[in-house]
This record gives sequence, structure tokens and C-alpha cells, in this order.
Amino acid sequence: MDPGPVDPRVLHDLSAMDPGPIDPSVLTSQDTHRSTDVWRGEVSRVLTCQCQTAPLNRMGRPHPRIIPYLQQSGFYGMSCIEYIQLDWQLITALVERWRPETHTFHIPSGEITITLQDVAIQLGLPIDGRPVTGITNINWHIVCRKLLGIEPVDQQLKDECLNLTWLATTFAVLPDDADEVTIQRYARAYILQLLGGSLFVDKSQSFVHAMFLPLLEDFTVAGQYSWGSAALAWLYRNMCHAAESHANVIAGPLILLQLWAQDRFPHIAPHRLFRHHSDVGVDAIGQPHLPSPLGIRWQDEFTVMEASTDMLQTYRCKLDRQTPDQVVWQPYSDDVIAGLPKYCLVGQDIWRTVSPLICFHIVELHRPDRVLRQFGLQQGIPVACDTRVDLHEIYLCGGTVINWATRMRKFIVLWNRRRKHIATGRLAPSAMAYDDPYMQWYRRITLRFVGRKGALCDMMSESMDKICRLSGQNSEAYSLARYALQALDGVINS
Repeated sequence: MDPGPVDPRVLHDLSAMDPGPIDPSVLTSQDTHRSTDVWRGEVSRVLTCQCQTAPLNRMGRPHPRIIPYLQQSGFYGMSCIEYIQLDWQLITALVERWRPETHTFHIPSGEITITLQDVAIQLGLPIDGRPVTGITNINWHIVCRKLLGIEPVDQQLKDECLNLTWLATTFAVLPDDADEVTIQRYARAYILQLLGGSLFVDKSQSFVHAMFLPLLEDFTVAGQYSWGSAALAWLYRNMCHAAESHANVIAGPLILLQLWAQDRFPHIAPHRLFRHHSDVGVDAIGQPHLPSPLGIRWQDEFTVMEASTDMLQTYRCKLDRQTPDQVVWQPYSDDVIAGLPKYCLVGQDIWRTVSPLICFHIVELHRPDRVLRQFGLQQGIPVACDTRVDLHEIYLCGGTVINWATRMRKFIVLWNRRRKHIATGRLAPSAMAYDDPYMQWYRRITLRFVGRKGALCDMMSESMDKICRLSGQNSEAYSLARYALQALDGVINS
């Protein structure tokens, strides 16, 4: 039996439902959050995901002679992850649940977020070490001539940024007779394309800021930087801006966001059709199968999700009605971790550090204390966030000489003390009782629903479930009620 369309009067009555929060003390920016626009019916558009894939496709796999430099500098793991199609609808649905006040996603069963652990395991980037910072206004022509062996002209260097297409074309093929200096220059160009094309993507899509190049002068020193924390800061900042009312675009390392979500929420992830058995890189003498980070497993062939004319609406509704058993709080089992290369586990003692994440002008707070279930620990009511909204208003200033290491000194001091601020708790299963003190607190301070369809389905499901319980003594009524619940689930999942 077709349940038919929803009565418009029911949808109208739904406008009286308050999605929350009941207590606004945590989600203080709700009035300007895009979820408010969604609830009011003022926005349903998909965010444009800025990513530059063409130069990376032209790059191909790294030449065997530059791989040692990728390993020294900490970028070998990232070089293993080839092109993965971004799901703009999924990313949009996740951003609708991202909260700049807490740097977490608010889902029905609690807060959850991307941490340093995810960066290290999924992408293989180094997370421990120096903050990625320095001076952003120097003579870049001289720097390029010294470190790349060529001086860019005209549109090749624009507003302190290098053109990615120029890099891909100029450093496309390493000469057979290349000496060590030339190999190093090609390695720097390759890394710059990784940075501008996948990690530190900005809204231009076509450029990478030259500020990263001086940090690649010495590859051993480059490997001492916390590139992973810088990439996470960049992602946090871009999600914070994209979560604002009427935002249209999002940039940053969105592949990290997608990989993270597909491992945490399998009910909305594609299903693997078959696994490729390809060599994901070669070592210095051309031997295949160097250890790779976990993220490469999403390069296999997958089915697409159920056909829908509006996947954003589908994702939104599924997340609104997500049940606790549909969340994988700890996707990195002991077996998974045992199979990872060692470089993915360096710095695991700071996976739970409560510290600022720094990337030149960007400072964002890492708050694993709000998501302890991701580490197998008991989650209590977290302390209030001290989110510095003013930090979101700091931008790179072209033409202005700024030493960000000096300007952000107090945050760098905190980062340097990262091992003294590790979130702790007692071991506990990730499952949490409905009446747990944390859940009682969370239901008061969170946004219950983003979309009206999810709210309506939840309201109807609760009503049908109540009818089922009340009609338990009447087998015919019970059967009809159960059928109504199944029909409702069919509508939700269609």
C-alpha cells in the first residue's frame, strides 16, 4: 500500500515544532547558522566543493627518485591517495551539523568530530612537531629561483600564490639524467601540488600559496613540522565559514572529511563492489607496495547510494534520524591499527591533546575532550568552550609583512605544551544509556533536527511506536501498526 503524500497541513503544523536548542548556552551562533536557514526553508542548495584535481591527475604517482624526499618530509602517505570523487551532497549535510562553537558535529547520539588521530591514520600526515608557520611576505621570485630552479612570471605567481597548472606542466617529467638538486626541486613541486590540490585548497582552486615553499628547503626539517595539525586547522576553518548562513562554497582538505564520514557512518556510505589490487606507489628502486595509510581503501569500486532526486535531502533525513547503533565511534580496531605503517602512528600520544591547531594565520581549537567515546573512554559533560570567534576574522594580508610565528606566539606556546593537556577518562563502551547525565545535558543544548522531513518522520515514528506498544494486546491492531512503521521507513529511505 502506498502511504501517499504527506498532508500539507501536517507540514504546516510542524512549523510550530522547535528543533532546539532548549538551552542556547552552547550553540550561541544558531541564529546565523545555515541549519536555521534549512529549517526555515530558506536554503537547500548544495555547497560548491572547491578542489583542484586536474594537476594531481597529471602528476600521476611520484617518480621513484623523489619518494625518499616524500618520506623524509612526511608526505609519502598523502601521495598514495589517488583521486577520489567528492560527494558534495554528503559534505553539505555534514557541514549543516558542524558547530563552530565546539568544533564538533552534532548528531542525535552526541558530539563527534575529526581529530588528529583521523588525520594520521587516514592520510598518514605527521601530526607531532613544529607548528606550520612563518613569514608570508618575502621576495617569492628569489625563493622560487633558489628552491625550484626557475623564476615564475606573469600569471605563474599571482598575489604570492603559485599557479598549480604551471607547476604541473613545468615539473611533469623528471629527466633521466637529473642530478640530486634537480630531483629535490621536482620533489618540492610535487609536494606543493599536494598542498594546493588536496590539503590547503582555497577558493581560487588554481593556486597554492608560496608561504609553504620555504618550509620545504630542507626535507629532513620539513618532516619535523606538524603538517597534519595544520591541515586539520585548515579544514576546521573552512567548515566554520561554510556553516554560516547563506554560505555557498567550501574549500580545504575535503577528502579527509569524506573519508572520516564514510568510516563513522556506514549506513550512508557506499558499498564496495570489488577491491583493486594495484601497487599504490613504489620505493626508491622501483619495488611496489610500500605501506599506505588507511584512506586508500576508499579508492576501490563502490556502489552509489539509493537513487534519489535529492541526495542532500536524503542524507539530511538519515542523519536527523540516525540511531546510536549506526555510529561507529571507534572504526580503528586493533587489527586495523596493527596493519598500518609506522608513520601513521607517530605521535599517537597526542591524539587526545586539547590544543590549538595552527597553520600560519589560522588557529582552531582541537577538542577531543568532547568526543571521548571515539577513544573508548567515558564521555562526561564537557567544560565550556572558549571559542575565539575573532580568530575567524584573521586573513592572509597580501603586501603586508607578517611574521605569523610572532603574531600567534601565545597559541604556539600552548601547542608546544600539547603533551600536558591530554583529555582523559575511564574506559567505557561507546554505547551510552538514554538517561545518562551526558545525554540528558546534550539533548538540552543540541539542535534536534536540521530538516523538517526528518523531524516529521521522527514524530510519526514515535507515534506509531506508541500505538504498537498500546495495541500489544490486540494482534490485528498491532500488525497494522507494525505495517505502518515499515511503510514509514520505506518513505524515509526512498
